Amino acid sequence: MTAALLLGSRASFTLSSGEKIYPDEIEGLYSSFAPVKEMCVFIVSGMRGVQRSKLLWAIIQPDLELFREFGEVNLRDVLKERFDNAAQTLPLYKRLKGFTIALEDLPHNIFGKLQRSAVKKIYEPRVIEGIEGALPVTGQLSADDKTLLLSEVGQKIFQCLQGQSRINRPITLEDSLELDLGIDSLGRIELGSALEEVFKAEIDVEAVARAFSVRRLIQEMTEALKKADIIPLWDQRASLGPHYWKDHLAVSPEKETLALLELSTGFFAWLFRIILTGIDCLIFKVFFDIKAEGEENVPKEGAYILYGNHTSFLDGPAIAACLPRRPVFQLFYFVFGPYFFRPFVRNPVLRNLIKMGRFIPFDFSTHFLEALRSSFYVLQHGKGLCFFPEGLRTASGEIAEFKKGFGVLAKETGAMLVPVAIKGAHTAWPSTARYPRCGPIRLKFGKPLNVEGLERQGLAMGAADSYEAICMSARKALIRLKSEVDISESESFKASVDIGKVSL
Repeated sequence: MTAALLLGSRASFTLSSGEKIYPDEIEGLYSSFAPVKEMCVFIVSGMRGVQRSKLLWAIIQPDLELFREFGEVNLRDVLKERFDNAAQTLPLYKRLKGFTIALEDLPHNIFGKLQRSAVKKIYEPRVIEGIEGALPVTGQLSADDKTLLLSEVGQKIFQCLQGQSRINRPITLEDSLELDLGIDSLGRIELGSALEEVFKAEIDVEAVARAFSVRRLIQEMTEALKKADIIPLWDQRASLGPHYWKDHLAVSPEKETLALLELSTGFFAWLFRIILTGIDCLIFKVFFDIKAEGEENVPKEGAYILYGNHTSFLDGPAIAACLPRRPVFQLFYFVFGPYFFRPFVRNPVLRNLIKMGRFIPFDFSTHFLEALRSSFYVLQHGKGLCFFPEGLRTASGEIAEFKKGFGVLAKETGAMLVPVAIKGAHTAWPSTARYPRCGPIRLKFGKPLNVEGLERQGLAMGAADSYEAICMSARKALIRLKSEVDISESESFKASVDIGKVSL
């Protein structure tokens, strides 16, 4: 018997264009970029009703422990960002056209080897129909499952989830909070409040943040209630009320958080910002030939949210390098904490630098509400806030959908919204690159926008609620502003070419 028969031949398939694909090679590359426990790549045929279509697809089982470790709850957003980065290193024919997230284990044979044909048989029909999340429940429930379903805690959680998700089918234990029920970071905050109302108890937010499935949520909640020695009361249904977000944001941040929010500018903070801004401006002028227009549109005082497109780590520093002197001292920055601050917040010196730099760190799980309250707090005190509504950086350079948190802050504070279009930062330091490179960066600050006007426009566009309406209209305004920058750059390039021709 040959070695090939003993070890098994390497799996491969051929695309309609003739190129040969080795799925294990693609799986290894994509897995090195993202928190993936296991993945399976195969060809999907018949997508969108086109029988002859063949797309390279992947079934992803995420590493949930890594997601919990970094406080991430938005599985799809994180995996998409990382996979977009990975795709830039591959030729077009090897790039995934899409992926489906599965929380359950993928099928293996008795030797522990992934059964690719079984994975394709199970998931290809779901991919074609656009179904993601838990597989249909088959067979009888285990005794443990029956205990969870019939428990009073489980029953009340199911009621809360049914009301919040608004799906028409019965919810199952295998359902993913994000993928099946559509509960994102803000949705988890609302869910935590609904559970507190139902159980008449203070709910540990980590119990909700750690749960990716309904099963895990019931287990976490049951343990939390046992430890607190609480006897729940079941006589009321959860009701978040029309002023839910206004009431929650108006709660003062915790003392530890307030200690990091410096509203007045002391001498050392003033000196620190002068030096930091000077270095920032010098770097961007020398290495990135930065130019901006419309800086006069940034308010000199009063509450406003400065929001821009997010494609690079350079976006925030680029904005700071172009701000007029007065606004640069009034502006706070809403930044993703796990990337920047998690290792440093316990160091008193670095904590002071964060404070003087006016950074509001956040993550998507346990500290998201606290970060929103901090942002609400500084806006209520007449300060500015720099916010990237897309959340994560986009690998394509295009403007992605805005997150609901942006709409919540804008609506509940009534702050003016100032769009800023950034061009060139994606080329200078894309999310796929380890280090930046020199290249021109251009910014354009738009005129301040009124929240009420944006809300009316968004509702006319078909938004489901006021928060979504503001996000839709503000995104449309930013896209329009970015197109103006693109046109301006194109005209400048054409003019320089014409001048060159004349000189010749």
